[in-house]
Amino acid sequence: MMRSQRKHARRSGQALIEYSLILVLITCVVLVAVITMGNQLLLTYQDIQAEVTNLGGASSDNVFTCPDGTPGVLHGHKYWCHP
Repeated sequence: MMRSQRKHARRSGQALIEYSLILVLITCVVLVAVITMGNQLLLTYQDIQAEVTNLGGASSDNVFTCPDGTPGVLHGHKYWCHP
């Protein structure tokens, strides 16, 4: 009788550890996804703000100005501010 109780306790302990490891893995995946999407969302909002602030295309005479007042550098189709 004692053997079956110990065996049952060992199995339930093993299951608890397995569920904990699965939960940790899921938590890590969700955390990475939120961080990645958060950074991408921040960059998207910054691009929208830059377009609204500096209306006109790359061929216009308007110079893109960074928040510190320096002119931005054109890389492809976006302007970038260098610190």
